[in-house]
Amino acid sequence: MMRLKLFLRNSVKPALLFSLLICIILTGCKGRIEPTYKEENLISLVKQICKDEYNLDVVTARTATTLWVYAPLSKILHKDYGKKEDKIFDEEMVDKLRNILTAIGRVLISSDHTPEFFALVASDINIGLDYAIFANVLDIKKSYAGFIPFTETQKRYVIKFRLSPEAIGDTTGKHVQIYDIRLPDFLAQEIAQRIAIQFQGEDLKKYFKVEKSDGRFNNGTLIFAYSIQEVSKPEKNIYVMREILKTITYCIKTYEFRDFSSLEINDLVTQDKLVLSKQELWARPMPIY
Repeated sequence: MMRLKLFLRNSVKPALLFSLLICIILTGCKGRIEPTYKEENLISLVKQICKDEYNLDVVTARTATTLWVYAPLSKILHKDYGKKEDKIFDEEMVDKLRNILTAIGRVLISSDHTPEFFALVASDINIGLDYAIFANVLDIKKSYAGFIPFTETQKRYVIKFRLSPEAIGDTTGKHVQIYDIRLPDFLAQEIAQRIAIQFQGEDLKKYFKVEKSDGRFNNGTLIFAYSIQEVSKPEKNIYVMREILKTITYCIKTYEFRDFSSLEINDLVTQDKLVLSKQELWARPMPIY
């Protein structure tokens, strides 16, 4: 358990691993589209498909903006986790999450009306771990329709992984906080995750160490704080704040998000701070990736 605590304490390092797990999970998730469903049947349909087609028991709930699905599992981590570097997640757990996501996707893309978001929380009820996947439903619909490339789709899932002692023995999801997910909060977290993954990617990880990447929305302001240390000199100059601003601009314009007044970026290493108004941010050119 100590090895697990040490692994989870570095909250940004797992982000890349979990994004890779999303890549594995989503492969083959685009299943057959069923006839149109009614909005009032969403929570029962997801539960029914999971049970009838995959023999999986899940708990479902609905708020005004979000479909919640809880999956109690016996294991999340691979049996050789901590022994072999390439062994992180249990293969059976990956299959189960793939099937649940398939069920969620089938129902959401073929319903008359849908919530704005869905949240899938899978818990290891034996040792107490929560693995949560949050997604914008419109992104899922665009992905199924082929409007968003797969590489971009996986970046739009917000992933959270944490020790959760209260999950031990919880087969009903009573420890999971159910709430309305809102686009400003979701977008702030997605952008922070993108920043962490970008600087942990193959191109940059030998030059930078990511200690922190946080994003939040508060009183109309998108606030980002990061601690990204340069550990070796890149072949060409890379300005961290400039790259982060490009990522933020790309996401804001991609989502056509205008419901904010200002942007604040804080470099916790250099203590540099950048503040832009909504008008200044939208005046910037769209980055090309």
